[in-house]
Amino acid sequence: MRRTFSRVSPIPAAVMLSMLMMTVAVAGQTSQTAERSRTQGLKETDKFVKAGGTTSQAVTNGKTQLQKTLDSYNALVTQPSKDMKGDYKKLIKSSDSMNDKVAEAREKVEAMQKTGDTYFSGRAESIKGIQDPELQKQAQQRLAASQQEFGSVLASLRDAGGAMEPLRKQLADQITFLGSDLTPSAMTSLKPQADKLNAQGAETFSKIDQAIAKANAYFQGLKASTT
Repeated sequence: MRRTFSRVSPIPAAVMLSMLMMTVAVAGQTSQTAERSRTQGLKETDKFVKAGGTTSQAVTNGKTQLQKTLDSYNALVTQPSKDMKGDYKKLIKSSDSMNDKVAEAREKVEAMQKTGDTYFSGRAESIKGIQDPELQKQAQQRLAASQQEFGSVLASLRDAGGAMEPLRKQLADQITFLGSDLTPSAMTSLKPQADKLNAQGAETFSKIDQAIAKANAYFQGLKASTT
């Protein structure tokens, strides 16, 4: 009886090399994943703190430009102007920048919510890897406290951003008024509104300063100390 043996073709050297390289690559990726798992929390914190700083700066820029525009308005309305047309053009230019900076500040504040959600969810996930029950509970409590404080910071920044808008609108309205009636008598007629606008500005700027200080203190507290 004749037996038939199936012949197994040898694996080409090129295929063997490709398989070996793939195995090495997978092993490398596994090692990198393990390394990232130990440092991911630090990276996420740095990103969160950086975003917080950017947001605070945007709010600061909005406040600064509001002040500059109010100063330009005062130079035209509350002080004797020797060049009404020139001062009005400066006011228009400052107003355009004010609109952009205030809008940017409010956008940055709203975007901060999403950044915070990402940071805290990642932090919560890392805490699950703590085996000691007491230590895990301690980490969870600190997470909850930090998340609550962030909510307060974000609310303050939102209030500050919201306070910018009424002041911006009042300035925009009065600038429009001046554009249709750029005369000495118009300046005199605006004196009551100017006084009210400056009082509103002082209150708004104080609220913004408090929100910025609160945010800066919070994000500074999340930074790891370095030597």
